[in-house]
Amino acid sequence: MFRYLTQPVNIGSLRLRNRMVQPGMGTNLASATGTASDVIVDYYARRAGGGVGLIITEVVAPESRGRVIPGEMEISSLTFVPSMARIAAAVHAGGAKVAMQLAHGGCFASQSVTGEQPITPSSVGTMLLPADQPRTMTLTEIWDLIETYGQAAKFARMAGFDAVEIHGAHGYLPLQFLSGYTNKRMDEFGGSFENRARFGLEVIRSIKRQAGADFPVIYRLSAEEDVPQGVTLEQAVRFSGWAEQAGVDALHISAGTWDSRMANFFDVTMAGAPAEGKNLSQGVSIGMWVPPHYVPRGNLVRLAAAVKQAVTVPVIAVGGLNPAMGEEVLASGQADLISMGRQALADPDYPNKVMTGRGDEIRPCVRCNECLGSVLSYRGIDCTVNPEAGKEHEMFGKLLPAPSAKKVMVIGGGPAGMEAARAARVRGHQVTLYEKGRELGGMLRFVGQPSFKKDYLDLLEWQKSELVRLGVEVKLGQTVTRELVCEQEPDAVILANGAQTAKADIAGAEQGRVYRAMAVLGGLVPEGRRVIVVGGGLAGTDVALVLAEQHGKAVTLVEPGAVLIPQVEIFTQWAVQGRLAEAGVQVRTGFCVDAISPTSVECACEGQAERIEGDAVVVALSKTMPASLDLSNLPMMVITVGDAVEPRKVFNAMHEGYHAGRRV
Repeated sequence: MFRYLTQPVNIGSLRLRNRMVQPGMGTNLASATGTASDVIVDYYARRAGGGVGLIITEVVAPESRGRVIPGEMEISSLTFVPSMARIAAAVHAGGAKVAMQLAHGGCFASQSVTGEQPITPSSVGTMLLPADQPRTMTLTEIWDLIETYGQAAKFARMAGFDAVEIHGAHGYLPLQFLSGYTNKRMDEFGGSFENRARFGLEVIRSIKRQAGADFPVIYRLSAEEDVPQGVTLEQAVRFSGWAEQAGVDALHISAGTWDSRMANFFDVTMAGAPAEGKNLSQGVSIGMWVPPHYVPRGNLVRLAAAVKQAVTVPVIAVGGLNPAMGEEVLASGQADLISMGRQALADPDYPNKVMTGRGDEIRPCVRCNECLGSVLSYRGIDCTVNPEAGKEHEMFGKLLPAPSAKKVMVIGGGPAGMEAARAARVRGHQVTLYEKGRELGGMLRFVGQPSFKKDYLDLLEWQKSELVRLGVEVKLGQTVTRELVCEQEPDAVILANGAQTAKADIAGAEQGRVYRAMAVLGGLVPEGRRVIVVGGGLAGTDVALVLAEQHGKAVTLVEPGAVLIPQVEIFTQWAVQGRLAEAGVQVRTGFCVDAISPTSVECACEGQAERIEGDAVVVALSKTMPASLDLSNLPMMVITVGDAVEPRKVFNAMHEGYHAGRRV
């Protein structure tokens, strides 16, 4: 099944055991001093042991004023070599190779992090850091920094790294020089595209000169910026050829910068400009290179394919790929290696499963971007589907064999119950899962219905197959009572019986002809062309997109709060807002809903008076409350998880289920 991903490949003098790459991803797992912590060493060791061919570390600053996040790792002097050597040793112990990603933030290296004014080619900052006013680098500073990159690569080689990657994508300093958006200089490092390319090319030469001509250098490049005067694909292809001539050994093709499409986004969402041609649903800012599930998988492969036609060195493709898609990309000759970052978070063992023909056992990444949200919040990295991610060093991040096998009863077959059953069974317990419905899945069956959220159906299929593989007994169509629990006499009960709908507080919301969001996600299509959707959370925005995109409805989405889907990080919010705009959905935030009828929504609170007319109304504001099952005062351990505690996200369900199975 995986003929191409499993083949060895060379990057310069470096031989890789397969073509699967873990790209650099921020984790916030390093120490506050910029050195490698025990936590981050174990994080990389776990993924190396999972079978990946090459691990590229997260950003490592070649000098302290280039740091973007607090505690970012650094390689500015010999002082950091012993610490970084721990990562190299850990990765090699797992049989993988490792490249250090050298990354200087330039205008993204905020003074709040470094204590210094940011440096840039020409004092142009970023919309995301409006408080920072960067200064223009002098020629002497530029040439000194070029030498600093080379010295950092030499230190990386001393620490045992197999290669370095120059981070010239996503707005880091080499891209700031290459881009006409951020580089307004008119000297040897600015003006013409050739001059703007000089910084990145000289960094390559400096590394080869100081670290050794045989030391492999990878260049990560944004092949499209999508900002005014930014790097275009045609320019990126030209630069790639020059980089090969300068000595680069591989090109890692991505896209975007921190300001990508941001001006267009605010023009559309705040000023009412048309959305056509602005590609907002393909990601805004960071969402351009960390695309959520609202963006089709493989959206950046075309960029790698274009570069590959112009160079002879290996090209690495990235962009929400899974192993099956990666195999197709390699087979079609569009790239030579495949980067799968979030997939390595979701399942560190996916490469070994690919190598041994167990592709059906790979735990899928659902591209929910909870990982991105945790890092942006300055927490250690998290993953919805893999509660162990980022916790490899912690005892609570492991499923250890139970001292003795127990009889465990899991009530509820949603994501929390299935994960609890899986975890308990992995530990060696005898597990029976009871589900009152005729099929497993719970809310996943509805969440995964929109075509853009198919990833959740893939997760459901993986959970179901794991229960079969591990030998968990599943009883469908059986409602569990207190009497049944007493009759079965389990040692532990994990209560994951979900939530039930409660009456909404809005007048008219419970009328028979008012549609429910879950019914629409389940396939029911409201009559008429004009549909009003009440509620701009995850369910409401999904309903609006399904009705507008798949059924051609004219949709008005009203939300009482100030923002849509506040449950997710901002870049996913922006992707959803962009997609809504492209679908022609009219969005009304801050709309205080007072009354609902089958054909209208009224706002008559806080001094407002407005009525929106339509042909049908869908309510996505219904309250939910945990389903009831009294198991108090029974002589066994009872753990309640997921929506049975409080209705929340899949993330909470998976994590609570995992830890319940770990604790019994």
